[in-house]
Amino acid sequence: MKKIVSALTSTVLLSAIVMGCSTAKPLENSSTQPTVITVQTATPKSDDNSTPAAGNMISFKDSTKQEVTLKEKPKRVVLLNTEIQELFYQVGGKAVGLATAPGIPVPEAAKDAEKVGEINQVSLEKVMSLKPDLVIGQTMFHASLKDSLASSQIPLALIDIKSYEDIKSAAELFGKIVGKEVEAKAAIDQTEQKMQTVISKLPQQSPKFAMITIMPMGISVQKNSTLSLDVANRLKLKNVAESLPAGMMPSAAPFSLEKLVELDPDYLFFIVHGTEEYGKEKLKTDLESNPAWKTLRAVKENKIYFLPSNLFVTNPGLNFNQSLTYLAKLVYPEIYGNMTK
Repeated sequence: MKKIVSALTSTVLLSAIVMGCSTAKPLENSSTQPTVITVQTATPKSDDNSTPAAGNMISFKDSTKQEVTLKEKPKRVVLLNTEIQELFYQVGGKAVGLATAPGIPVPEAAKDAEKVGEINQVSLEKVMSLKPDLVIGQTMFHASLKDSLASSQIPLALIDIKSYEDIKSAAELFGKIVGKEVEAKAAIDQTEQKMQTVISKLPQQSPKFAMITIMPMGISVQKNSTLSLDVANRLKLKNVAESLPAGMMPSAAPFSLEKLVELDPDYLFFIVHGTEEYGKEKLKTDLESNPAWKTLRAVKENKIYFLPSNLFVTNPGLNFNQSLTYLAKLVYPEIYGNMTK
């Protein structure tokens, strides 16, 4: 077994839960376009027979393009989608309740928030007991809660993160929700300046790569609509799996070593749903045991890397520039080797 450069943190990735949950069905929308959350404000009208407006109304469309209207700035927010929790706190938000996911750390500032169950097994009773004025969930797991929450006049926003554009849109929305629009905009601008610093140094090259996902269900190759591929695309890397037929999930193709040998990428990037040891063992038993594995260019040149989940699968939020820097250092160490975060 060739020496593998490993930077994998021992976390269970959110997407593993999404793809591994037997009760969840894959989304049927296979579009590669990012979801852009649109936000607008309107001052509620008041008259002699109504209570004067407490502030500006917030109206926006979530990732399912459903209109969500908040009569005033919410004070008791419950975050069911673990992907957006770090970002919500980065822009100055605070939640009264959180869902959790195995291996995914709760933001340090959110340690005191009430836990309402795991992301795919949320306790509606616990959510209701917190008397939220906004619940933010994830499309696959929480769409079914909409009617129950609506009957109690609790707004539900379903927000999915698949790209930096999604991160940016969500950060702008959260800034508006928590009343820190200026601070959120400044933080986004700072992140984008750092991203531009990385991108401005790119050479005129487009190395080929494959982003391989290892999980208990098996092995797949990422096609489109993932955070890790968004990072690679911004570095002008060419995804050899982009044209492959999708499998159960629109964003992934079934793994085929024969096809991988045919495409022969310059780099192989691995994302593991589980521990580093599990990923290495799976690689050894399922891939390295096949003689064809050693014929791959990336294997011959020792360009195989495990990527840290906090930067490439779970939402890095306003640290997205760190994801760019990390991958750039692996591919172009002579250019980015001395670059800090």
